Amino acid sequence: MVLTSGGVPIFHYSSENSRVLDELLSGFLTAITSFASEFGERSVQSLSFEGSELLYDYAESESLFIFLVDTGAPKTVLRAVLRDLRKKFMMQFKNELEMDIPIEEVFADFRTEVTRALAYYEGILKITSNLSAYVVPSLKKEVLDLAEKSEGLLDEFHRDFGNSGTKVLEVIDGRLTLDQIGRRLGLEVDEVSEIIEYLAIWGVLKIFKMYPILKANDSRFDAFLDIIGLPAKDYQLLGRVKPLCNGTLSIIDIGDKVGVTAERLHEVFSKLGDEVKWNLGEVKGLAPEEL
Repeated sequence: MVLTSGGVPIFHYSSENSRVLDELLSGFLTAITSFASEFGERSVQSLSFEGSELLYDYAESESLFIFLVDTGAPKTVLRAVLRDLRKKFMMQFKNELEMDIPIEEVFADFRTEVTRALAYYEGILKITSNLSAYVVPSLKKEVLDLAEKSEGLLDEFHRDFGNSGTKVLEVIDGRLTLDQIGRRLGLEVDEVSEIIEYLAIWGVLKIFKMYPILKANDSRFDAFLDIIGLPAKDYQLLGRVKPLCNGTLSIIDIGDKVGVTAERLHEVFSKLGDEVKWNLGEVKGLAPEEL
């Protein structure tokens, strides 16, 4: 939803085609921001209700951009989506927003952009939510530099995640998994995953699945297992997955086939050191041009 600083609704989108914003409610929502400023608060960030929540974002023209989302939704990631839509709206309707009396019909065409954008965002979140902690993120340096200069990405990123986000951004090197990043920084994997989702929304990174490769029939490899004294349960699991570790299946896919977690497999593989080789395969669907 987009409101003018005076509380006039000028754009409304709902995937269910149901309008939840009228003149009275929009006036109330903008009045809250004025009320907050009277008490020295710079801006309202969100309002919570039973079962739903309103996320706020502001534009230079003092227009107000609002998401109505379910309680428990990933707020930080959705804020990135809301900000991106706000920037697109401001770019498309820069002149129209300067009208003395904005007319809602003038902005109706933005619905097409919202529909396209949300399909893209939902696709990204569906992909990232189905990934395990054993994927490897890699930054697109040129895209990140461009986003920082033209869109102020890093300023918003630092406001949302603080030191944790800065540390994660600094250690992403195209080799460390989300689990390894979390362990190195003392962060929960869920926290690292949210930061990765945020960066994926902005299109500034790639994500790679890990494909393990083991030699299927090699006497030296079997001798190596005897030397390191692999526990019986690990040895048995390795025997089950060994035929699958030929570089065609990711650690996630292998785990699904044998009914164990990627975490458990990675635990066993880590004991093998250099005897296990890893190929990285890029997860598709995270770039706008792939739509």
